[in-house]
Amino acid sequence: MTDPLVPDDNEIRRQARMEINHMLDVYEEQKARLTEIHAHLDSVRIQARSVDGTVEVSVDSAGIVTGITLQPAALRNKPDDLARKLTEVIREAATHAEKYTLDAMTPVTEIVGTLPDLPDLIPGAPSLREPFPADTAEGFAGHDDAP
Repeated sequence: MTDPLVPDDNEIRRQARMEINHMLDVYEEQKARLTEIHAHLDSVRIQARSVDGTVEVSVDSAGIVTGITLQPAALRNKPDDLARKLTEVIREAATHAEKYTLDAMTPVTEIVGTLPDLPDLIPGAPSLREPFPADTAEGFAGHDDAP
């Protein structure tokens, strides 16, 4: 005699299949959104300027310096002062880039919500919680793979 409150094997398989299919749909949605975000982040440039306006730095979404603009007045600084000012502005721009990138990634990380992670159900499957595998993480803020 089977217990009517305990689902049979076919029902368990059907529910598991539905859950896995839902997770795969979420993964495909996340992957498509990641492609869009990555393309956007590739084109982003973030600027920061010194308090006196004599130094301006542009960075990409990973915080890599893409341009430095010095006003003539900046060159009147002592070399150590100019170096300090440049370092401060670069750090500020890189910090803004990191925050911008994390904010841009938020919609993707929220998609997975309370779902179990795919590798929990299918060994070897890609993680929904870590959208950037280690080999593609280079170039994004927060990753420092330099020797």
